[in-house]
Amino acid sequence: MKTYYSFDDIFLFPRYSDCTSRSEIDSSVTIGDFKLKVPIISSNMDTVTESHMASTLWEAGAVGALHRFMDVKENVCEYGRVRDKRADCFVSVGINENNKERSRALYAEGARHFIIDVAHGHSELMKDQLSWMREEFGDTIYIVAGNVATPGGVRHLHSWGADCIKVGVGGGSCCKTRVVTGHGVPMFSCLLECCETADENNIKVIADGGIRSSGDIVKSLATGANLVMLGSLLAGTTEAPGEITYTPDGPSKDFRGMASQLAMENRYGSTRVSFPTAEGVATRVSCKGPVKDVINHLALGLKSGMSYCGAQTISEIPIKARWGIQSYNGFKEGIPHIIR
Repeated sequence: MKTYYSFDDIFLFPRYSDCTSRSEIDSSVTIGDFKLKVPIISSNMDTVTESHMASTLWEAGAVGALHRFMDVKENVCEYGRVRDKRADCFVSVGINENNKERSRALYAEGARHFIIDVAHGHSELMKDQLSWMREEFGDTIYIVAGNVATPGGVRHLHSWGADCIKVGVGGGSCCKTRVVTGHGVPMFSCLLECCETADENNIKVIADGGIRSSGDIVKSLATGANLVMLGSLLAGTTEAPGEITYTPDGPSKDFRGMASQLAMENRYGSTRVSFPTAEGVATRVSCKGPVKDVINHLALGLKSGMSYCGAQTISEIPIKARWGIQSYNGFKEGIPHIIR
């Protein structure tokens, strides 16, 4: 039995760097027709990404993933609002009964970058949706599919028509899939295995789950991932959906997993007799201010991390980076410990 590791189990070795200024480091990446300044895509959650978030991320050099938890007409309107800002984004579709209607309507509005979004993407339903979209739209669209957590999942989704795979099961800050189902793979090892398979098949990987800092972004890219998807790090920003609540602890916004009880009640109605077992939680997060400031902070941390491993570009990170496994005390030593 192998041991699998999370981000906190891993450290990166500082290496020789010929970088004389971090401003010279290139953190740009391409996905589909999108050329981004930073390898960041926002999570397609209803408390993270609607049109305001997506259009602002575009201005900041990142990209949004518009959530699908609205009716088809409103979904099309939301995408139209992004385009009205001379921006673009990914749009999400599911594997439920209206997936074809939603896909066609968004395509008619001009969307060409899709995410097929399901908690367990290594499934027959994913195969059906991927195959249908390829048959319906051909190579005129770029498809991200997920989530999966194994090399087999990567191979299958690629063979079914995916251009890019979203990797990660059970690692999200609002996710309790591992608690409820026992399934999921610690993210660093998960990414290592899945990225190796993706590289063999010449497809890209988005690391989705467990990322809490710019250091975790660097570790994700060190495994070979091409981009990272962020949820909790962008929740609570000015552009995140939802009203601000003022409390003695300061202003906050709602943040919830899409498999939480609250999210399911919002989708299906609280009077529904029964719901699937909740695999997510709902909470509140402190307001963070403009998302541009958050992206800029993460981008600076990423570039700093690239300088430590001697990488001038994103593609050089997995080539230059070297890592080791650390003890719990090693992890504690590496975080500020004068503050009690």
